[in-house]
Amino acid sequence: KPPRRPHATQLSLCGLRNIGNTCFMNSVIQCLSHTSELSSFLRSHHGSYPSSGNKDQQILHEFAKLISEMWTANVRSVAPMELKRAFSRKHRMFSDFNQQDAQEFLRFFLDSLHLALNTGSKGGTLYIDDKVSDNKKADLMWNWYSSHENSLIRDLFVGQLKSTLKCSTCGNTSVTFDPFWDLSVPLPLSSTRCKLDTCLNLFIKEEVLDGNDMPNCSRCQARRKSTKSFTIQRFPKYLVIHLKRFSGTRFSKLSHLVEFPTSARELDMGSYGSNSNSSAQYSLYAISNHMGSTGGGHYVALCKHPISHKWHEFNDNIVSDALPESFLVSPSAYILFYERAK
Repeated sequence: KPPRRPHATQLSLCGLRNIGNTCFMNSVIQCLSHTSELSSFLRSHHGSYPSSGNKDQQILHEFAKLISEMWTANVRSVAPMELKRAFSRKHRMFSDFNQQDAQEFLRFFLDSLHLALNTGSKGGTLYIDDKVSDNKKADLMWNWYSSHENSLIRDLFVGQLKSTLKCSTCGNTSVTFDPFWDLSVPLPLSSTRCKLDTCLNLFIKEEVLDGNDMPNCSRCQARRKSTKSFTIQRFPKYLVIHLKRFSGTRFSKLSHLVEFPTSARELDMGSYGSNSNSSAQYSLYAISNHMGSTGGGHYVALCKHPISHKWHEFNDNIVSDALPESFLVSPSAYILFYERAK
């Protein structure tokens, strides 16, 4: 099927040519291209980033140039050769033309963009009084983190997790707060069909740490059986959810049908928040799909156009006509991209 020629009012119906097993990269780039605040920023600043500079800045330069080309009227497809070359210079594991994992690429790629844009200052030590409330502690830790890691990428994609560790012997509770760039959620092994809520519940489910996994209890002054659980303290503007379909060895793949919210404001993450009054509604805008097995798979992207609000499939250089919303949920869904409702 030939690629659809975009109209002037339908910018970014632009495919990406496969330059040698690069469907994993093309799929992620399409999802990031449809991340409205990131795409708009890069298109308005693409001339500001010189091609010289360190490796991360070169990646940013090529990405901004590529996004600008993709959002040019009547451009049907472009080849991301220069971006692939710049990325491979920094991340040598991607330097060949073997198939790679889209979620790993996304993490490395966002990290490079963050490093290229980071204006934070290094150094300094954070001291927190044990008597402060959890919310105050979370704010202090977030502000300290933000002073070191200050970029548009952090503003858009980074949230904060609350981790609670409780000693089963004395009941002593230890709380820490850490930034997260995405949520990697497990799939249930008991069923091959589930809802996204099930996966999120497994992610925050209380875990028993026993045997070799026992942590040291500061009150008992000894290693103790404990429980560990997560909640979300700070919700990001753009929530990336990675469905853990591959085993640790990547020799097998879970082909569960995960039913996830697809309509505007349909994903409510409030029940996973650290505070009972948490409210965080999200709208799906992009999906990275993986089809096939670990040995012979293929990635495509499904993205919602910001102007027409219609969904399209981006299969390398081939862009589909508008898709019905019923087409979105499938056993191929691998990375889900949600935007927080304003």
